[in-house]
Amino acid sequence: MKSTEVYKEINGIIFPNLKSNGFKKTKSGMLGYYKQLKENYLVFWFQCSRDGFDEFAGSKFIVEIQISNSNEIGTASIVRQRIPFFLTDKDFKEIAKTENQIKEKLQKPPKTYFIFSLAEDIQNWYKKKFEKTNNSYDKSSDIWFVYYDKTDIEKWLEIIEPMINKIIYDFEQTEY
Repeated sequence: MKSTEVYKEINGIIFPNLKSNGFKKTKSGMLGYYKQLKENYLVFWFQCSRDGFDEFAGSKFIVEIQISNSNEIGTASIVRQRIPFFLTDKDFKEIAKTENQIKEKLQKPPKTYFIFSLAEDIQNWYKKKFEKTNNSYDKSSDIWFVYYDKTDIEKWLEIIEPMINKIIYDFEQTEY
């Protein structure tokens, strides 16, 4: 799936609720949303990996959140964190479980796949994409949400959307 397809899928799931809560889409190559909170903006976005989509390993995306005086992605911020910073131990367990379920269904490439003609360190990097996580994620983890197809993105959004809603609520109730 190309990043544009991923962003279209995510937007179709998440934007209707966000729009009804006063969010607008950012102007960027990534999929982002913003809402003014007092004198600042709450901005969050989805960013697909620069690795691109692999026909066997799929790809991955992250979610970042910022509070800034601009509605643009990645500008100087009062707060800027990836989503794990805001999550709970229960969330981390659900993320690890889902990641492993997705990785279980990935089909490893044949030994003739081009990646196996490259340097050994590249092959090892590639093979890790298929390994299940045994990490205990925490607030400092750099979590990338792996996907292979539309159903994986839908599965992630079932988990991520309530997290985002809680983060939004928390920021709306505080002075951050």
